[in-house]
Amino acid sequence: MRVADCYVASTGLHLPPLQDLAEVVAAELYTAEAHAATQLESIAVAEDLHAPEMAVAAGRDAVESSGHRPEEITILLHAYLASQGLSAWHAASFVHRNVLGGSCPAIEVGQMSNGGMGALLLAVSYLQATDDRPAALLTTADRFVEVPGGRWMFDDGLIPADGATAWVISRAGGFARLRSVAVVSDTTLEEFHRGDAGFGSETSPELASSYRVRKEQYFRTHSAVETIAKFTDGSARAIADALGEAEVEQTEIRHWVFPNIGRGELETFYLRRLEIPLEATCWSFGRTVGHLGAGDQIAGLHHLRENGRLEEGDLCALVGIGAGFSWSCAVLEILGED
Repeated sequence: MRVADCYVASTGLHLPPLQDLAEVVAAELYTAEAHAATQLESIAVAEDLHAPEMAVAAGRDAVESSGHRPEEITILLHAYLASQGLSAWHAASFVHRNVLGGSCPAIEVGQMSNGGMGALLLAVSYLQATDDRPAALLTTADRFVEVPGGRWMFDDGLIPADGATAWVISRAGGFARLRSVAVVSDTTLEEFHRGDAGFGSETSPELASSYRVRKEQYFRTHSAVETIAKFTDGSARAIADALGEAEVEQTEIRHWVFPNIGRGELETFYLRRLEIPLEATCWSFGRTVGHLGAGDQIAGLHHLRENGRLEEGDLCALVGIGAGFSWSCAVLEILGED
């Protein structure tokens, strides 16, 4: 989708303390083989705040630095993967109440790790379709306390991390102009994270199987080569669509923000296929915090800006992926700071 007159007004990031992965390996919670494959350094692990509370912290920072008053926000979208701390409860309403107040819609987005980018697509569409208030607040937050298999053995290509992100998307202006957003799906891969699990079979966290186990079950009857091809094709299609709508070439992109996955998967699914050098990515940041659920892309953009790595005229590509499966890409043009 080509985007007109929408900007990133601000970002927010709340990260809990980092846990050194070498210490986790030494404690035999994570294998040395997996550590060598992912090359991750540390993981953000929350010990006090729960996910919605971290989302409030990130959301407040984003709104306060956006130049918008809370009453100028027309919609709040909150995305997450894991439990928000309570069952049969609406986390987005908690974030809305504690950051914005008022009566604009508070909606939860369930696109798994692609939730932040899926929310961006919805927010831009909403802003472009209405002449109501000029801005939208998007938040993501997770605390992976009770994930199946435990944090360290949940998956073999990444480690889930705790934290929250936020950004304000505005029609009034910002530090970056959104040029395009693209989301594509291939639901033939839905079974990848379902494996042999039957509906109604996992009635408690103790009975739930990890992604690692479900993928092993999936590969008993599916080709690894064909599956990897679908993954790389999906990301390539989303990127090509976004670049095409933005009318830019891949070589013009200065900064690439990919999911905070291990280096092995980063190279397999993105860098080799797209011929992108590691130095053009946020790998040096992502390897120190881990996979922030739906918020890797927002966190990466926040990191680039806070560390002075964005210059006027730079083009950035934010790339996402979520179980189901869906892939996304947004192209941003950095504007001069006021």
